[in-house]
Amino acid sequence: MRFVRLGVTTVLAALVFCAPAFGAGAPVTREVIGVAEPDDALFASSVEESGTVYVLDTIEWTERFERNRSVWHEVEYDFGAQVGQVEPPATLDALYHDRVTGVTVDASLRLERLVSAGASTRGREIEVFVHTSYDTAAYELTPEVLARFDAPAPQIAGAEVSQALLEALHYDPAVYRLVEASWTGPIRKDGDKTVREASYTVERIAEVQRAVYGGDVALPDVLVHDGIATYRAPTVVEAVTKTAAEAVETVADDPTSLVPWIVAGGVAATTILGAVFYWRRRRRRALDEDDISLEPGDAEMEGEDA
Repeated sequence: MRFVRLGVTTVLAALVFCAPAFGAGAPVTREVIGVAEPDDALFASSVEESGTVYVLDTIEWTERFERNRSVWHEVEYDFGAQVGQVEPPATLDALYHDRVTGVTVDASLRLERLVSAGASTRGREIEVFVHTSYDTAAYELTPEVLARFDAPAPQIAGAEVSQALLEALHYDPAVYRLVEASWTGPIRKDGDKTVREASYTVERIAEVQRAVYGGDVALPDVLVHDGIATYRAPTVVEAVTKTAAEAVETVADDPTSLVPWIVAGGVAATTILGAVFYWRRRRRRALDEDDISLEPGDAEMEGEDA
């Protein structure tokens, strides 16, 4: 553990010797355009560019009016169940709520396309109806049409008959049709009446049609804010502190993982110290050579001048 502490100290010493390398980069900026209110939290505390991590320095906000705003808006108009294709109007008046300003504006939208939901929005339905008649042999479907109780199946053929039965079953004849019918019980007497129960299968024939309208909606001017953040390169103290914290955390997790840092720091520190000693040694040798090059006569002359 003592070796590890020594390595951390060596790394930090090397960083201090290399201090001029930090803080040399030009600042970088980031922008946020057109927000409703100034919010410093929209900017990150640091950014990375070209391998260098820059820290947040200053944030400046300016306000302006955003004009000529518009938005594409689409709505669907439901025509309900229709037999055959509808003829929708060319334009549709609508309202659009602008969330930025909180204002609701009028819009005139044009027809974009007609959408069909298919021939049936729900499956076939089975309905039961009890036919009654004072006639022992037949029951009335329309004022002009009588059907026999002893027929193989209840009668459904004919436009007037189908319409009368659908209305009796509470279905719209323009939207539904009768598919089939069968008896579900025998002929029986109910007082002075003859009755028989029948089952009818009803199918939807109309399409649920919708028209899609769309267009550009002009929006009111709005006050917005633009922000610009300036990021600077880290200072020596910040860089050393960050490196020290990372080193301590690394040692806490895995002491052996710091060995490459220790070796690199030791090499860097040794190189720097060696360069310093070499420079000082050469300087001292140069001074000694200057002293030897002076002749004795020159020294006496210098003494007399003094």
